[in-house]
Amino acid sequence: MAAFVYNEGALRLLNGTDDYLTDTIKMGLSTTVHVPNKDDALLDEGGADDFVDGELSGTGYAGGFAGAGRKTLASKTVAKDTATDRVRLSSAAITWTAINAGTIKQGTLLKEITSDAASKPLANCELASTQATNGGDITFTPATDGWFYSQQ
Repeated sequence: MAAFVYNEGALRLLNGTDDYLTDTIKMGLSTTVHVPNKDDALLDEGGADDFVDGELSGTGYAGGFAGAGRKTLASKTVAKDTATDRVRLSSAAITWTAINAGTIKQGTLLKEITSDAASKPLANCELASTQATNGGDITFTPATDGWFYSQQ
């Protein structure tokens, strides 16, 4: 799973505006219509390829602000690994049940504010290949290095 932290997301985490451990952080799923850009500062940038334009919609996934499709991360951790000089941000795996809502290309970690136009993307977790939903369960599991990490 390829991952990156959005520039604005990194700034908000580092300056304390957002707190990974105490804030409600969610993951939303999107298709190839969503073309992640590290410079995006909002879920709805007003273009045709931002997160809200490509967010899944269908059985088992209700997209949009405060939609039931966006799952809250549980058991969040921040851990230091001196062997690799990394600080990892992780959580428990996230499962969507009985989902039939399109083809997934990535999950986006996000912080909802008051609307999608004000909500912030934090990190993007891209799948190696697209995954069609077919009414079964879909689980996103963080890599050994977490959803993302900082490195010296």
